[in-house]
Amino acid sequence: MKMTPQWPTMFGSGKFEVDGLVEHIFTNYDLHDLDAEVDGCNIFDDDSDVMHAFKELVYDHFNSYLKETINKEISDWNNHEMKGWITGHGKDYSMTIHNHSGAHLSAVFYVMAEDQNSGGDIVFSDPRSNANRGYDSEFEPMFERFKHTPQTGDYLIFPSFTYHHVNPYYSSLRIAIPVDLYLHSG
Repeated sequence: MKMTPQWPTMFGSGKFEVDGLVEHIFTNYDLHDLDAEVDGCNIFDDDSDVMHAFKELVYDHFNSYLKETINKEISDWNNHEMKGWITGHGKDYSMTIHNHSGAHLSAVFYVMAEDQNSGGDIVFSDPRSNANRGYDSEFEPMFERFKHTPQTGDYLIFPSFTYHHVNPYYSSLRIAIPVDLYLHSG
């Protein structure tokens, strides 16, 4: 029998490194008051060489994801915008379930995630709302959540419609940079 997945939700993942990124963040951003850094702030407005290198890396990873999933490139759209911000900081950090409405692709780049035993997993839910309705427990593997325990240098790319949350993080510091990609046809 031929098996064909009809509604795959593709996740891209890998490792990244940008020389000087951690030092740049510690020097130029107030990690004790990130709300001030997030509200209306786009980390890519930072015109430094380090952030320029990070922006190029993010662009290349989004582009690779598009090539692998739909055989397109960012340049196939008339325009695009990337917005990024710093998050994932401080003890007891968590994030309720959400998606990135309005964006086309989203990613999270874990700049610093050293403590692997303190929670902070990112957990993605099956995007097929109520797909598991009426199934008994034998079918649970078809609907399992995707959970990732971040390590320094990890990144994940996913469709922005995918609902996810971050479990509480019980260590003192972690730095993540979520990024949204908006593709404009007109």
